[in-house]
Amino acid sequence: MRNSRATVILLGTALLASLSGCASDDLVGEIEIVGLGPSALRFDRELSVAAYAVREAEDSFFFSDVPLEDLLRHGPDTPLRNGVFLHVQLIWTPKPGMTPVDPTATNAVTRVLIVSEGEVGLYGGAAFARVDGESGEEELSLEVEGGTLTLLERTAGFNDLLSPAGFAGELRAPLAADETARWRRALSQFATNAFGKSLWVDARDGEAPSFTLAVRPASHR
Repeated sequence: MRNSRATVILLGTALLASLSGCASDDLVGEIEIVGLGPSALRFDRELSVAAYAVREAEDSFFFSDVPLEDLLRHGPDTPLRNGVFLHVQLIWTPKPGMTPVDPTATNAVTRVLIVSEGEVGLYGGAAFARVDGESGEEELSLEVEGGTLTLLERTAGFNDLLSPAGFAGELRAPLAADETARWRRALSQFATNAFGKSLWVDARDGEAPSFTLAVRPASHR
């Protein structure tokens, strides 16, 4: 890992200054990422955009501080400079009074895509999510705890000062299947363009690829 002043500023200053100052009257929640390494940082972020959809074997949630329209406009003439994107795949829902409380339990796959001054890092891991509501309701709330994240992929100028990291969050999302599909397609394309690789994806039911699974070289498609 490079420790030059420039790359430290990229994540240490640009990320924490330009990203941590979000102000919104309509927040959907906040996340907390705490680095566990010797030169780690703490990253708290308020999010303002959310959508979720019920899939065959999971509920899929997207959260961000960037409007979907801004992500869709991303291109050479309108680059996305800063932003945070969170995808939570809820694999199973804990039942009050029935699900044993185990600090090692996980029921959610989490991915966080961070854009800082045009550089991009993708973190992934697992966590335990408590759900307020039933799958398919107009809005669900998640309390995510005990999560871990590690860096999966990055662009050349993205200096990782977080990984490995702990992850937690309190979030809520409206049921919006069409918007969730648009998030999945847009983030898949954005991540593929950023890293120069296609994504190893779950494309069941003909759905668009999701950026949340492992990346692999395009030649392996």
